[in-house]
Amino acid sequence: MSASLCRCSRSTRQTETKNDEKADHANVHFPPPLIHLIAVMAAIGMAAFLPLSLPRSGLLVGLGAGLLFLSLWIVGSAFRQFARSDNPVPPNRPINDLMDGGPFRFTRNPLYLALALLQTGVGLISGNGWILVTLLPALAVVRYYVIAREEAYLTRRFGQAYLDYQARVRRWF
Repeated sequence: MSASLCRCSRSTRQTETKNDEKADHANVHFPPPLIHLIAVMAAIGMAAFLPLSLPRSGLLVGLGAGLLFLSLWIVGSAFRQFARSDNPVPPNRPINDLMDGGPFRFTRNPLYLALALLQTGVGLISGNGWILVTLLPALAVVRYYVIAREEAYLTRRFGQAYLDYQARVRRWF
């Protein structure tokens, strides 16, 4: 009888630990970069059936290249801030500290901004207008699936400190 009681208690403790771990993150299980990758792949597929070409222009290609470089700069800067704060990058792990330095001084979501800039840059360089069109649903999914969950988690985790940060810094830019 006591052996089964021990087994039951251990099982209960494991379940409680799993629930505690689940509660201590944003509960985002689909990597945000995949959202944009799916959007780009869908755009490539749509272009095969119904091309939506952008005008070929050195200006658009140059703008696209600039957006790619800006995106990479933002990502590098954000990753440095994650490392300084000893925070994980994936949104399905608990964070240790509220970040408000580096690119987080200008946007609460520098990595998602960088993904949007990257997708826009790829669309401009490739001349595939569908990549720009599919950016809108990708941004909607990121906003309502990822960012909404992250904001709720950060409010639970940091309370007034996060609400003050939210009032001070814009979501995108």
